[in-house]
Amino acid sequence: MRRLTGNGTIIAAVAILVCAPFLLRSHIEEERQAAAQALLAEFPASPGAGDLRILRAAYSASSETWPKPKLHAAVTAYRELAALEIRRPRAEGHASLAALGQTLFEDPVLSLSGQISCQSCHNRRLGWGDGLPTSFGHDRQEGQRNALPLFNASYRETLFWDGRAPDLASQALFPMLDPVEMANHDSGEIVARVEASGKYREVFKTLFNDAQASMDKIKAALVAFQSGLERETSFDRFMKGEHNRLSDQQIWGLHLFRTKAGCANCHNGPLLADEQFHNIGLSYYGRRLEDLGRYNVSADPSDAGSFRTPSLRHVSKTGPYMHNGVFPHLEGVVNLYAAGGGRVRSERAKSPDDPLFPHASENSPLLEPFKLTGDERAALVAFLNAL
Repeated sequence: MRRLTGNGTIIAAVAILVCAPFLLRSHIEEERQAAAQALLAEFPASPGAGDLRILRAAYSASSETWPKPKLHAAVTAYRELAALEIRRPRAEGHASLAALGQTLFEDPVLSLSGQISCQSCHNRRLGWGDGLPTSFGHDRQEGQRNALPLFNASYRETLFWDGRAPDLASQALFPMLDPVEMANHDSGEIVARVEASGKYREVFKTLFNDAQASMDKIKAALVAFQSGLERETSFDRFMKGEHNRLSDQQIWGLHLFRTKAGCANCHNGPLLADEQFHNIGLSYYGRRLEDLGRYNVSADPSDAGSFRTPSLRHVSKTGPYMHNGVFPHLEGVVNLYAAGGGRVRSERAKSPDDPLFPHASENSPLLEPFKLTGDERAALVAFLNAL
């Protein structure tokens, strides 16, 4: 290396003096970040004010620098939590089509009895559900499943708890033709009643250049209406930089959601759902309330007892919870997952060689039991209330 003499020595000395404060600050910052990461990796169950300040600072930064989530090895497509980019269709005539869809959505003319509308099970004031464990339909028959909220139905890859419909247009006919729900025998009689009502003729003519009713027109209108139900949440605004939108307790809950509780294994990405099907031990296999979920669609034994991961957006407004509505409050949901899910007992096997029992009785490997203190559970629920 060339030795500096004369002016070179002076220049080198000046450079060291100039750079030293920067190097010192950089070293201090590295030590601070290392200390913060160490704290976040083993965050205390009873954090003090200083701990919560560190947590807030960590989660107020870019999600790329957040503490690593606790993920099971089977999770191969994790997407970090993020604000949902809400779609606002601007195509010409969309607003009028959506208005028609809302009118049809609220009109009992779509049901055989003339007493049940889509709104009967999906009410805006009840989080686009009905507030019941399972819904009532034609002749007060009780259905088997909880009415899913419609906020982000148009964003999902499949619909219904068992994923039987690929989109909203396909979904529309299922409840209309279900004998327990709206009880129509075929789509023709639905169209005939809409046609006979007379009040839609002018609207159809304006929107479709044809006054005659058809199922395609009815479905197009319903899809347009349901595609505009999603709304911004407190968590969306937090992720967009309004960091006062979450309290210290809720940020603590966010950290638990991604780490100790393992919720983000299934509830990740902007929709807080992985678009997969999982068995969480609530199939009631071999019992009166048995529901095999995805298996009823796929006929694949490995799907026995599996249900589509619901989105957690607006979850505080959409109880009761699970496909059968067995939990009235979020605290019960947290308790279920803390225990590693439900259980199907060995005596529920229907025969010695029951081909479905091994699958129905095996919970998803992503459900790993965890322990939270009472304060931690309260923080986790507080975060869920911000979603």
